[in-house]
Amino acid sequence: MGLVNSAAIFFVCVVVMTALFGRLFCGWGCHFAFFQDCALKMLNKLGIKPQIVHSKANIIQYVFLLKTLTAVYEFWLIYGPPQFHIGFGDTQVMTVDLPRNPVIIILFVVFDVFLLTYLLGSRSFCRYVCPWAPMLAVFDNFSLWRIRKVADCRGCMSCTRSCTMGIRVHEEIAQHGAVVHPNCIRCLACTNACQNGTIKYRWGLCVSSVTRQFKWLIPRHHGYNWYGEFILIFCGLIVAYYTQRWLGSFQTFLGAAWGLCFGILIIKFLEFRRVSLLETVQQNMRFLVPGLLAVSTLAWCWVTSTPYDIRLLLKGNRYMDSLEYDKAVSVYNQAINEFPVNDEIRAALALAYKTSGDYNRAITEYKTLIGSNPNNAALHNNLGTVYYRNGNYELAVEEYKKAIQLDEQLFAVYGNIGLVFLKLGNIEEAIPFLRKVFPNEEEMLKFISTLYNPKQEKNG
Repeated sequence: MGLVNSAAIFFVCVVVMTALFGRLFCGWGCHFAFFQDCALKMLNKLGIKPQIVHSKANIIQYVFLLKTLTAVYEFWLIYGPPQFHIGFGDTQVMTVDLPRNPVIIILFVVFDVFLLTYLLGSRSFCRYVCPWAPMLAVFDNFSLWRIRKVADCRGCMSCTRSCTMGIRVHEEIAQHGAVVHPNCIRCLACTNACQNGTIKYRWGLCVSSVTRQFKWLIPRHHGYNWYGEFILIFCGLIVAYYTQRWLGSFQTFLGAAWGLCFGILIIKFLEFRRVSLLETVQQNMRFLVPGLLAVSTLAWCWVTSTPYDIRLLLKGNRYMDSLEYDKAVSVYNQAINEFPVNDEIRAALALAYKTSGDYNRAITEYKTLIGSNPNNAALHNNLGTVYYRNGNYELAVEEYKKAIQLDEQLFAVYGNIGLVFLKLGNIEEAIPFLRKVFPNEEEMLKFISTLYNPKQEKNG
């Protein structure tokens, strides 16, 4: 939107901090990381030690990131490139879409924190669902502050066992002399676990390879065969999609966690039942996996994207808001040419003509709308208003009376028809209609005295 507010400044600070020091925000500043760590400690207190599950289902993060970038692109496509302006206090409220139902809140905590941690291991939300992770991982590649080897390693592997993100730290240290995996959140759990002082969080120049790190998109180590991976990804995406439709956009991440939990339970059930049919299918239909994943992702992007006619309508509305009526009329006409049966666009075009003073074309558009919606009282009211502004008072009264016959509760019509009678100098006919609008006689008389000109009175 081009608004540089406190949220934008915070986002920029996180990105800059990541490029310099790595994903410190993920390790030390994220509120959801705190919930996950608490859940892991509570499970450990109960004697439950969740094992970290590595899966290609982390592609769900990239789908969420793609959806975010698509939404930004659509916004710019409709409203044009952003024109940046500063308003530090103008921060949009994000709580509109947050869950308020106690049941949803409980499900959020149970599924997105405890059950997800129990089934997929520590920081599973960070590793599979969080859309910030793949974006910050790009900037992490340029970070010079990393977990580095500063002494000889004795091979105890305590660093790897302590890593909350499931990184094979000892392999990274042996191969690169530093942890270069973008999943590293600089939580320092590995340095604390190392009893030999082999690794420390240090500055250096010998690690930065963006091209190598793109391999992180598909992990080398994963815990399931192809159909297990497909079940996880499919469940995560499909449940996220329907959760977004039913509960709102913020709940998309909640739905993804639900889907992953459901997928894990399905896999465990199949493993328990020792289903061999899937192994048979595996030999003959491997090509279905990338195909179905691609189709499901593209279908989600397609179904949730803004239709082209709505894009044109919103673009025209933006021009109306900025009082650029000629541009709005041009966009609406383009939309009408491509979508001639869209009454919403035609109504917007009629309003643009009326607002810009082109009353003859506005009348034509409203008549076309009334032809397909003869019982729409609002359209008759709008047509009457155009007639009034064009000086056709008798036709205006006729349309207003039709609107009243169709909807007696449309009180704006009473004020409009009363105004026409006052314009004609017929105060006696105006009063019954104006009484429907004003709460008391005093306000009505004040209104009449402001607009009524006795010299216009026809009846003497």
